[in-house]
Amino acid sequence: MNNDYQKKTRIAKFLSSKGYGSRREIEQLILKNKIIVNKEIVKSPITFVNDQDEIILNNQKINLNKKMEVWKFYKPINYITSRNKQDDRPIIYELLPFNLKKIKTVGRLDINSEGLLLLTDDGEMIRNLELPKNKFIRKYKIRVYGYIDENALSKISKGIKIKNVQYAPFEYKLLKQGNANSWLEFQMQEGKNNEIRNLCSAINLKVNKLIRLEYGPFKLKKLLPGKIEKAEEKEMELYENHIRKI
Repeated sequence: MNNDYQKKTRIAKFLSSKGYGSRREIEQLILKNKIIVNKEIVKSPITFVNDQDEIILNNQKINLNKKMEVWKFYKPINYITSRNKQDDRPIIYELLPFNLKKIKTVGRLDINSEGLLLLTDDGEMIRNLELPKNKFIRKYKIRVYGYIDENALSKISKGIKIKNVQYAPFEYKLLKQGNANSWLEFQMQEGKNNEIRNLCSAINLKVNKLIRLEYGPFKLKKLLPGKIEKAEEKEMELYENHIRKI
């Protein structure tokens, strides 16, 4: 096997990493004869390419020098993480600038949650960040109503099954304890639907404010609700270093 071949990547993975769709979407385009490499229609997903190849997708030559970009968005409460309107409730894409209207989110935040939401057009990066096995920590600040039983909290932090759903271990801190409301910090490696609310409910705590502060190396910092900014170069470097170690 020559060196040039070794440097190449399967076309679905390659195009996904460049932000041209998910691997499944790329494979569907192959079945429809919509991808041409070096003037030949691609017939099989077991096709290897690199930056030196000429690739035409849906009759358009793609830019292989496209730089990976990531934006940090502070999702406000009462906004749905969706591109399409479901009812009269607002969606996050109504707040985004025109040039980001079609960009994808990394995971979701439910309508009652707020804080850091990452956006990128890099499909491979989305997959990398969302997979629990890659161990990107999500940090949340949580306000809860009810008495905090620290023994019970410690117990569920080691992992628990609730209604046949297994939740992974997580780290926590008690930031402030009050008579009615208290503040907690959770650091988690998963992002299951309503995970934090379900965990808190299991020990009789009601979540009444949930803010995501960090996702892997990306931090909310002083970003305000509804605002968006590009990820810092240092954050991108930390992400790439993490991926290289996996």
